[in-house]
Amino acid sequence: MARIDDRYATRERFTTLRGLRNEARRQLSEVAWNYLWCGTGDETTVHENTAIFDRYKFRTPLFAGISNPDTRTRVLDLDLSFPLFTAPFGGEATFHPHGHLAVGKAAQAVGVQQMVPVAASHTLESVAVASQVAAIYQMTFVGDEDAVVDMMHRAQRAGYRYICVTYSPIRQWRERLMEDRFSPRTDDGPANFGEGLSDPASLVELLNFTQPRWTWEQAARVIARSPLPCIVKGVQGVADARAALDAGAVGLYISNYGGRTIDREPATLSVLPGIRGAVGKDVPIILDSGIRRGSDIATAIALGADAVAVGRIILQGLAAAGEEGVRRTLELLKMEFWSTLGHLGCSRVSDLSPAIFAQVPKD
Repeated sequence: MARIDDRYATRERFTTLRGLRNEARRQLSEVAWNYLWCGTGDETTVHENTAIFDRYKFRTPLFAGISNPDTRTRVLDLDLSFPLFTAPFGGEATFHPHGHLAVGKAAQAVGVQQMVPVAASHTLESVAVASQVAAIYQMTFVGDEDAVVDMMHRAQRAGYRYICVTYSPIRQWRERLMEDRFSPRTDDGPANFGEGLSDPASLVELLNFTQPRWTWEQAARVIARSPLPCIVKGVQGVADARAALDAGAVGLYISNYGGRTIDREPATLSVLPGIRGAVGKDVPIILDSGIRRGSDIATAIALGADAVAVGRIILQGLAAAGEEGVRRTLELLKMEFWSTLGHLGCSRVSDLSPAIFAQVPKD
């Protein structure tokens, strides 16, 4: 646990997210920095994920009478001090050896919830003990169905509340990493596999992709066997949203994985309104890819998301100053979100709607 003096020193040192970015850039090698910010192909999707937010212009009322907006919300029966989850990213030991242990402690301190991936650098049990807010465990649907279900039960025993399920992509065409000949630091491999943990053959399949990708029928079969309710990550259109719900999902996670799987996919924000309109107001929706500011969070909520997930800037904070860097990142995002609500005349998160926009991008 970081000392109080260290916490105050971090707050004084980093007054903006830009400052954290600059420090992370100083701490990381060129190849590690490329790993953090790269996408696939020409990185068009990486760019579009962020650029689309700039095309939404706010309508700010002159006299709104708002003094102290309430940023709290509840998503998937989980309490959030503001509508954010830390995203389930792997390879985090490249940026700090404490990885998701540090992320979870920071998330707990700020009052948000943590998603933990199967490819984390620490076991799902150790992260759950360290953070107390490790609520959602991300599973990749790949390989043997029984092995996947076994790991779901591990997550349940460790105290996770939900399983986030997603597919296993084949090799991503990340040219910056190919040029750097870079692989993320994993020491002996992702921590969740090995003797006494989970089937090592599942790790081989996760990394090498030797078998066909699962079908929706397989996904539905395993979701039905899950001891925990499931949300589906990677939804990018109405057809997949409906298929996920038909397969038994209790929530949707709209994501193009930050533009890191295949290039020229649509920005997640561009597909959000259509998906929300198709599934109705009661299905929980989380969105990631492109969130960089508190004002981005407000935009996503106004267009239909219940919460966002952030990954790259959490890793940026981790690289800059470990647990305290992540905590400061979350604090700054929360403060900017609070400020955005007030300027938009919103007393609470539920006040956000398309009415906040003076201008929306044309198709």
